[in-house]
Amino acid sequence: MGQEGVVPVPSEREHLLHLRHTERGREETTSIVMVKGKRVIQRIENAASRQATFSKRRNGLAKKALELSVLCDAEVALIIFSSQGKLHDFSSSSVLETINRYRAHSREDTISTSMEHDIEELKREEACMSKKMELLEASKQKLLGKNLESCSFEELHELEGQIEQGLRDIRVRKYHLLQERIAQLKEKECSLIKENTLLRNECLKSMGLPHSPFTASKEVLSHNRLVQDTDVETQLCIGWPGRGRTRDNR
Repeated sequence: MGQEGVVPVPSEREHLLHLRHTERGREETTSIVMVKGKRVIQRIENAASRQATFSKRRNGLAKKALELSVLCDAEVALIIFSSQGKLHDFSSSSVLETINRYRAHSREDTISTSMEHDIEELKREEACMSKKMELLEASKQKLLGKNLESCSFEELHELEGQIEQGLRDIRVRKYHLLQERIAQLKEKECSLIKENTLLRNECLKSMGLPHSPFTASKEVLSHNRLVQDTDVETQLCIGWPGRGRTRDNR
């Protein structure tokens, strides 16, 4: 009889190899799950299968990088660290040169992005300042009595109050400056009287005539009494002509 219908029985070693290959394929297959037509990649739990897949995929990735660099004349660098921390790299020229080029390019992109951000910020500040200047110019014109046609009664009343308050502040400041100036002139006058008295005493002493050391102080006191007697009462009137005024005696 012929051997056509006889199926060869595999040996025990072939059977074990077949089971191992089937189990490894099943683990690799179960690591890829189909969810609504999308492929989800999951970690391979078996260490041996994970290492075999890593070696196969790494070689394929290096091959693709080489083909890309040759076909497209591109500069390609590939750096891979395994789960054990072992380094695997590939470069069409030099890994270090490619990394330095990448750093320089990233730095230029960062500077460019920062400059663009600064320019946009300056533009926003410029627009804000322009609007503020327009508002201040409009307020200035209204305080000068111009462009009041669009103002309501409340706005006019507020402007009037601002002007009156400004006038009061100006008059008070003017009064204080005048008082300070008068005090400075009085001090200077007293100093001149003292110097004049000292000079006169020196002259009298050189001529052998009697002199009094208290002459200067007496003259200063008499001068102060004279100034106090002749001081004019200062009055500060605040308000518009024809309206009620407030009077402060200074």
